[in-house]
Amino acid sequence: MHSYIKIHHFEPSVTYQSIEKLTPFIEQTMEEQKVLQKLGKAGAEHLRHNLLRCLEVYYRLVGIDEEVLSSGGRLRPNGILPRYTESLIEYFQKLDYAIPASEEIAVLKYSGVNTIKIRYKYTDSVIKKLVKLGIRNPETLEEPMKVFLKSGALHDLIGILFICSYPYEKEWTTRTLYNFFEYDHRTDDHLLYGFYTVKKESGYRALHCDHTIFNPRFDSSVPNDSDHPDIDTEAFFACFDPNDSPTEILSKFKNYFNVEIQIHTTFENLWASMEHTSSYNIQAKGAGRSAKITVQWKLLSDAMENLEKQFERLQVETEQARFEVLHHSGYVPVKEFLKKIGSDAHPAYEVSRKKVEELENLLTSHEISRQEYVQQLQQEIDYIDAFRERQSDPAVQMIFKIHSAFIYYGLANQGEYFNDYDIRQFVKKSMKRYSEISTFLSSHPQIYMGSALNIIAIFRYLYLAHKYGMGLVNPPAEIFTDTDTPAAIYTDTLLFFKRGIDLLNELGEYDLRQLARDRAASVKIINHYDILAREWELFNTEDNSEKCELVAHAIARFRGKYITPVLLEHFNQLLESNEIKNIGFVVKFYTTLVWHGLLRPISALRQIIKYSAYDRIKANDLFYYELSAYRFLLIEQPHDDPVRIEHLREYYRKNMIQLLFRIRKNESAYKFHKARLYFEKLTQSTFKLDHFSDTIQKGGEL
Repeated sequence: MHSYIKIHHFEPSVTYQSIEKLTPFIEQTMEEQKVLQKLGKAGAEHLRHNLLRCLEVYYRLVGIDEEVLSSGGRLRPNGILPRYTESLIEYFQKLDYAIPASEEIAVLKYSGVNTIKIRYKYTDSVIKKLVKLGIRNPETLEEPMKVFLKSGALHDLIGILFICSYPYEKEWTTRTLYNFFEYDHRTDDHLLYGFYTVKKESGYRALHCDHTIFNPRFDSSVPNDSDHPDIDTEAFFACFDPNDSPTEILSKFKNYFNVEIQIHTTFENLWASMEHTSSYNIQAKGAGRSAKITVQWKLLSDAMENLEKQFERLQVETEQARFEVLHHSGYVPVKEFLKKIGSDAHPAYEVSRKKVEELENLLTSHEISRQEYVQQLQQEIDYIDAFRERQSDPAVQMIFKIHSAFIYYGLANQGEYFNDYDIRQFVKKSMKRYSEISTFLSSHPQIYMGSALNIIAIFRYLYLAHKYGMGLVNPPAEIFTDTDTPAAIYTDTLLFFKRGIDLLNELGEYDLRQLARDRAASVKIINHYDILAREWELFNTEDNSEKCELVAHAIARFRGKYITPVLLEHFNQLLESNEIKNIGFVVKFYTTLVWHGLLRPISALRQIIKYSAYDRIKANDLFYYELSAYRFLLIEQPHDDPVRIEHLREYYRKNMIQLLFRIRKNESAYKFHKARLYFEKLTQSTFKLDHFSDTIQKGGEL
C-alpha cells in the first residue's frame, strides 16, 4: 500500500477590508453584546474609539497594508504575526526531519501526538473578543499594543493545537510540551502541568493552557531568555525584517507573544471542526442562538465522547492483554524439586495450591465473604503446617513452609479487600515466617537447593519490608504516625539484604540455572535487590566501618555479576515472549537500566509508553523513572550541551514534584515518605507540601 504523496486542505479565502469598511461588523457585534445597555452612550463611544486603535495595531502586526487591501485577496499579508506562526510550525517540522533525530520531537510523537496545527486570530474573531474584553473592563483596551503581546488580555491571539488519538495520551503530551513552551508549570495535584479541562455547554471539550510563550530551553540555537521586553511600538516593528529566517523570527519575537496551547483527541478535534462551521456559530453561539439546537449539538458531543471511551477501552485492553495478572505458582519448579529429592509430596502441594487459587477467585467474584476467605485460608495453612511436620526431609519441610508463608504473603497484597490494620497483621505473619525460613536455611547449608530457597524467602521478606515500610531508607521515626509505622525495622532489613546479596554472589551454576528457569521471576529478584542496594547507597548514614565496607563490596560484586547489558537482553526477550505480567514492573525495570546508564532516559520512556496505557501506571512508579532520568543527567552526561542539561534537570525535578503530590493523595504513607526523601537527597532541594501558604496568608487573616 502506498501513502499519499501530499494532501491539500482547502482553506476559506480571506478578503481583507480596510478598517473603515469594518464599521458595520463592529456595530453589529457591539449590538449583539449589548454594549450600549451595559456601558451607556459615552462608554460605548469610548469602547468604539479604543477598538479602532487596537485594530490599527492588529493590522500592522498582520501586515495588512494598502498593497494587500488592493489585491482583492490575491496577496497574503506578510507581517510579524503570520511570519511568527509560520516559523513556529516550521520549527516543529525542522525537528521532525532533523538528522540525528531530535529527542524532544521523538518523545512528543511517542506521547501520541499525530498532528500539529497553528493559527492566529482573524479580524472578525479579534473584534468579537475585543468587544467582550472591553465590556468586562474598558481600561483593558487603553494601551492597544499591550493587548496583543505577552501578558496581554488577548491571550489566544496565537493558538497551537496538538492532536493525539486517545484521552490517556493527553497527560503524556502535557508532560512533553514543557520542553517547548514556558508556562506556569503547576506541580500540585489540582492542574495537569498547567493545563486545565475546558467543557462548554455546546459540547466542546479540550485541554487548554494559557499565557505560554514558545521557549525551547533544550535548544541552544534559540536564545533561552524569557525576560518581559519593553513594549515600544516603533522599536518593536523596526526590528522586523521580512528576509529573516524562521529561527531569527522566533529568536526576535518569542518573548513578545502569548501562545494558547490546546490538546484534542481525534474525536474532540472532529467535533471542534464541526463546531466552527458558520451555521453552528450562528444558531448555537451567536445571534439567533437556539437552546433547542444547542442541546442537540451537546447530545451529539456526548454520543461521540461515549464512542471515544469505547475505542480507548478497546485500545487499552488490546495493549494490556499481555499484562493480565495471573496466579503465580512460585519461583521454584516444585514438582521437579520434590522428585529430585525422592519425595511423593507433590500431589498434596498441588491440591493446596489450587485450593488457594480457587478461594481467591471466589473472593474477587464476590461469591465468598472476606471473613470466610480468611478462615478457609487459615484452615489450609494449619493443614499445610501439620503435613509439613510429618515430613522427615528438611528440604520438603522448607518447600511447604514457603508455601504457607506465601499464603500470608498473598493476603498481605489484598489491600483492595482488607483495611490497613488487617493488612499489617498479614504482613507481620508472612515476614515472621520468611524470617524463620531464612534463619533455618542459613544454619543448614546441606539442604538441597538451600541457597536458592533462601534467596526466594529473603526476597519475599524484603519485598514486604519495602512495600509496607521504608526498605533501607532509614528515616527519622517522627515522620510516622501510630497507624503507619513501618512493618520492618531498618536493622533487620539490612541484615536480610546483606544475607541475600551474599547468597546471590556465591550462587552456584546449578542453583542459578534452577532459579533462572522462571526468567521473569529471576529478573524481578535481581531488580528488587538492586533497588534496595540503591537505597542503602543513598541513605546509609553510618561511618566508614568494616560492616559498611562489606556491604559496599557485596553490592559491587552483585552488580558486576547481574546488572550488565545481558540483563537488558533477557528483559527484552521476556517482553517479546509476553512473560512479563505486570506493567508496574516494566516501569521499575527501565528505571533500573536508566539509573545505571544502560539505557538513555528517552529510550526508556519510549518503551514505557509503548507497553502501557497511562492510566495503568502508578504515580509512584513513574516518579522513580523521573528520578533516574535526573540522576542520569548528573552522572552520565557531564559533557553534553549545558543548556539542554540544565533545562532537563529542572524539567525532571518539576515532574517529580507534581508526582509527589499525586503519590501523597492516592498511595500509601510509606511510598510518599520514601519518594520525598529520594527527591530531597538527589536534588538537594526541599519538597514543600504547603507551597501555597505564602499566597494564602497575604490577606493577613490566617
